[in-house]
Amino acid sequence: MIHIITLSNPQAADLFVNYMATKGVRIHAKNENQQISLWLEDQHQLEMVEKELNTFLREPFHPRYQAASWQTGNPQNTGIKYRPAFSIKNMVQRSGPLTVLVIILCILVFIWQQVVGDYDVMLHLAWPYEESLNLEVWRYITPAFIHFSLMHIAFNLAMWWYLASQTEQRLGTSKLFVIMLVSALFSNWAQSLFTDSNFGGLSGVVYALIGYVGLTGIRNPEKGIGAPTGLIVFSILWIVAGYMGVLGDSIGNAAHFAGFLIGLLMALWDNRHQLSRRS
Repeated sequence: MIHIITLSNPQAADLFVNYMATKGVRIHAKNENQQISLWLEDQHQLEMVEKELNTFLREPFHPRYQAASWQTGNPQNTGIKYRPAFSIKNMVQRSGPLTVLVIILCILVFIWQQVVGDYDVMLHLAWPYEESLNLEVWRYITPAFIHFSLMHIAFNLAMWWYLASQTEQRLGTSKLFVIMLVSALFSNWAQSLFTDSNFGGLSGVVYALIGYVGLTGIRNPEKGIGAPTGLIVFSILWIVAGYMGVLGDSIGNAAHFAGFLIGLLMALWDNRHQLSRRS
């Protein structure tokens, strides 16, 4: 058998296997470390499968694939084991140590804010607000861990977990750490140019991950990470709406834009060899 691809989404793997079955192609699915690897039985069908796979990866949830699943039967036919319903244990298992650590840090800082107030916390964690604090190097990163409302932290952590967990699982903790560190530094710096030290939130890092994961998934889907096209489009529209003033003055537009840009640039750099081969 020939290995075709490894996917992180069992539903997507199931759709592709069932779709190819309607074309007389037998593909076997194997569960491997929270991922699904697909194997082709007949090597003479490889060229056709690769062509169909490229089309599928561009629009994996097109109705034609849904229809194929109904036509061929139920998910058990593919041998794919679906993840259980959401639970804290399942969330930790699907994440890496850095993904979980950042979530814990953000929650602890948020609790600290509720106990002593935002002002006292920012005295210790905010971007340097006077020259004497410039050597306190943690301040260039720690604004990312500060959140000012329950909705603010809930949205950022949900997006962080969705994007960071797949990045850490597929590309490793060190890669996620570099993306987080670089994007936090640049997005915080960009925001400080407009609001001094009066800002906080993980959204700059989240936007970097949207750019990185989204572009990597499009250009190099073999890495097994990706973001829905709708999420990428929505994120861009959110940035545009922020700069147009539709969302009010409390939105970190500079952090969002800088984070998204640095994520795209890092994805372009990391996938440069793949891009040159395709060109």
